[in-house]
Amino acid sequence: MAAPESRAELDLTLRNSRDELPRLAEQVAALAARAGLSSLVEHRLNLVLEEIIGNTIAYGFPDGGEHTLRVRVAVLADAIKLEIRDDARPFDPLAERPAPYLGDDLDRRRPGGLGLHLVRRLVRGGKYVTEAGNNRLSLKMDKDVDKAPPFPVPPTPAGGEVADGS
Repeated sequence: MAAPESRAELDLTLRNSRDELPRLAEQVAALAARAGLSSLVEHRLNLVLEEIIGNTIAYGFPDGGEHTLRVRVAVLADAIKLEIRDDARPFDPLAERPAPYLGDDLDRRRPGGLGLHLVRRLVRGGKYVTEAGNNRLSLKMDKDVDKAPPFPVPPTPAGGEVADGS
């Protein structure tokens, strides 16, 4: 995964336990410091990784046994590349789904979907592959805050659902 132009890298193996999320955040903070990432880009990177890893841990291992997830991040000159590998139940977080309702009427909001909506809005591109019981999610994010999308809270049309603009 690491390209010759890589500025800083992270290669981390996590157990399928939510107790691993603070360690992931610490490692991302150290990577961000080494690579000179802004706090906003570090926050976005953490949000994407925590959402993907957290969902995988929560829903991907119905057998409840011991599993590992491998997280690789490479900070390049113009982008950040992420790769997550696991043996969880197959699930494509990049697949087209209806955007969650983001309006002011809390009675219309339903649980689920907001985190993956944010992930799809924060990444520039990605690919999901599953084969032989293993999943690989590759994502690319902008390193430059000026190029990155604004924090994704699109306006909701009166009485309507928000279309996923990704």
